[in-house]
Amino acid sequence: MGWFTARRGRTRGDGTSAATPSAKSTAPADSATSAAQTPSAENAATERRLIRAIVRHSSQTAADQLVRMYFDDVLAFVWRVTGDREHALDLTQETMIAALRSLSGYDPDKASLRTWLYAIASHKVIDARRANRVTVTPLPMDETLDGTGTIRKTRSDGNPSEVITVAGDGPNRTRDPADIQADVDLLARIDAFVGRFDAGTQEIFHLHTAAGLPFPQIAAARGERTEAVKARYYRLIQAIRKEFADERTS
Repeated sequence: MGWFTARRGRTRGDGTSAATPSAKSTAPADSATSAAQTPSAENAATERRLIRAIVRHSSQTAADQLVRMYFDDVLAFVWRVTGDREHALDLTQETMIAALRSLSGYDPDKASLRTWLYAIASHKVIDARRANRVTVTPLPMDETLDGTGTIRKTRSDGNPSEVITVAGDGPNRTRDPADIQADVDLLARIDAFVGRFDAGTQEIFHLHTAAGLPFPQIAAARGERTEAVKARYYRLIQAIRKEFADERTS
C-alpha cells in the first residue's frame, strides 16, 4: 500500500498534510453527477487493465493509478455522508485498502467499479459509527423552496430527496443561520435514527441519497430485485417521516 503511506503520511514544509489530491478541498465535490454517468469505453478498458495487473501481478503502480482514479469520488461520497472532512479522508483510505484486497471478487457485470467502491465505503461508515469511531453529521443537501413555502432537500444531482421536509415562510424567504443550523441538527438526528436499521437498508439509503444512485443500479450491485430495494428504502422514509413529523424550523 505504498500510495497511502506516501500520500497520507507526507508533510509539507509548512506543516500541513499532503494527504490526498483532495486534501486541499474545502467542500466535497459533486459525486452524484459522476456516479450517474456510464464509464466511457476508454475508461472501462483502463479499469480492466489495471484490475488485471493488480489481481494477477500485484502491481503497485496499477494500484496507485486505480486509487487515484476514484479517490476523489469516494471521498466526496463519504464526506457528504459523515459531514466531517478528516473522518472522510480516513474512511476513504480504509475503503481503498479494503477494495484493493478484495478486488479479485469484483464482478463488473453486477456493478460499476464506482458503485462497488461506494458500497464498500458505506459499510466502512456504518462500521465506524457502530464502533463509535465517528459521529455522523451529514452535510445538508442543496435546498429549493416550492410554492407552499416548504423547504425540500434535494440531492446534488438536482433530483428531489424524499428524506427531509421542513417548514418555510414562503418562496422568497431568506434563511436565517439559526434555521440552517436547525436543519443540520435535524439531519444528524435523522442519520442516527437511520443507524438503528439493518446495514443493508442503511447502505441503500446512503447510495440513493448521498451518491444519487438510481434504484436499479443499487439493486444490481446488491444482487436484489429493484422493487425489493425500493420497498426497503421507502419503508425507511416512512419511518423517518413518522419519527420526525413534528420537526419544524423556528
